[in-house]
Amino acid sequence: MIQQPPVLATTSDGTTNFQVNTTGQTVKVSVAANGATMANYWLSTVSVATSAAQYMITCPAGGTVALQYTVAVPVWYWSVLTPAMPSSTVTAVNNTGRNLSVVAFGGTTTFWYVNSVQVATTTPASSASPLVLALPPAATISVTYSAAPVWAWMDYLDLVLANSNGNVYAQENTVAASGVSGYSPVGALPYAAHAEGGLAGLGVGVAN
Repeated sequence: MIQQPPVLATTSDGTTNFQVNTTGQTVKVSVAANGATMANYWLSTVSVATSAAQYMITCPAGGTVALQYTVAVPVWYWSVLTPAMPSSTVTAVNNTGRNLSVVAFGGTTTFWYVNSVQVATTTPASSASPLVLALPPAATISVTYSAAPVWAWMDYLDLVLANSNGNVYAQENTVAASGVSGYSPVGALPYAAHAEGGLAGLGVGVAN
């Protein structure tokens, strides 16, 4: 599980306002412009893309990621589980053994399939409201596209944005989803502590 880091202020050369990959593993950082005008995607101070509205950066352990942008603040998703986007109609398999959420945005798509069942058509623009699809262990996923979208494969405990049903995974029921501000579900209770309700012998507890 990765605590999603916040998107920091813009940087003109990638030497400031960067996030370090401290996981010890290679991480895919999937970025959506979210209304921003993108100028550079920096990987360890090297520009790997410029004006793309969405882009996936492959960041090795110890590497840094930074963004140069104006107008609005982009959003991103860090994951060690995300594979490269396959060619149109080619399937990818969830071999992680985990129940995942596949977050997708951008590109030009016509069909999304999970286990050969159509589950979606078009993909939202690069924003903080992506397409989110459930992907169980061993399930297959494919997308038909003319321009490739960007995706991120997220463990439920990594996903801090609302899913397509408006629910939030691993989120306290009294705390609003914070998105890119870096909320960590580690140590958070699924429900807030509640009063005993007048029953003798019971103190304040939590609901499981």
